[in-house]
Amino acid sequence: MASPHGWKTSARGAAALFALGLLGVIALATYSVPALREIPELSALSYPTLVLLASVNSLLLLVVFVSLGAATAPRIGLTSHVFTWAAGGTPEWGEIRGSLPLALALGTGLFVLIAILDVVFAQFTGVTVGEPPGDADALADLLASIPMRLLYGGITEELLLRWGFMAPVAYGLWWVWNRIGEPSDVPSEPVLWVAIVVSAVMFGVGHLPALAATFELTTPLVIRTVVLNALAGLVFGWLFWRRSLETAMIAHAAFHVALVVTSVVLLVLF
Repeated sequence: MASPHGWKTSARGAAALFALGLLGVIALATYSVPALREIPELSALSYPTLVLLASVNSLLLLVVFVSLGAATAPRIGLTSHVFTWAAGGTPEWGEIRGSLPLALALGTGLFVLIAILDVVFAQFTGVTVGEPPGDADALADLLASIPMRLLYGGITEELLLRWGFMAPVAYGLWWVWNRIGEPSDVPSEPVLWVAIVVSAVMFGVGHLPALAATFELTTPLVIRTVVLNALAGLVFGWLFWRRSLETAMIAHAAFHVALVVTSVVLLVLF
């Protein structure tokens, strides 16, 4: 895959990925507005102001991590077809189509595996990953969360954790190894696996603040949350490495589709 180098072309690629990630930021902010309205100090603010307020942190993170990925991922052979296209290179769109069955299978299979493991962890935590059975309000909230799950979870989180974190970690380790060991043109498999594992653990840790807003964090609950999400992060990281960022995004979105479908069935039946 040909991808031109230079800060101008990289900036165009980064801008395209930022625009893609912005969809997720807006979806997350929109979903967060009802909760913000329940805060007395914010209840009088207009809807656009609340959306903007809910977007600030995510926008800053997106700018930083997309920029870090743009500066490192292309240098070590990690691929984003959107980035390559916007940077004036030759994207291999057929790779996305060819990887679609694998991404869908892994994303769906991950949900099944994690749901089973969560049942095991529930013996120690009393908490499950899936949406619990409930009333019409729970169903309405679940449906309202779909854009956030697919766009922020499927796209923005991959930009932050894989493109913007995994790639810089792999690049940093590769840079260090080239100065203390035998130089290589691209990172070795062990280096990339370390980057995948580190980003997967951070992916798990990143879910703790949202969990803390609903449950009291106990040691078993923290371990369960980090382990289950890190397991998903390992798969998404491997797909980013072996296929492309877009393939990891599709798998991540497929995980949430499986979660939503299963949760809707449970909510309707029970």
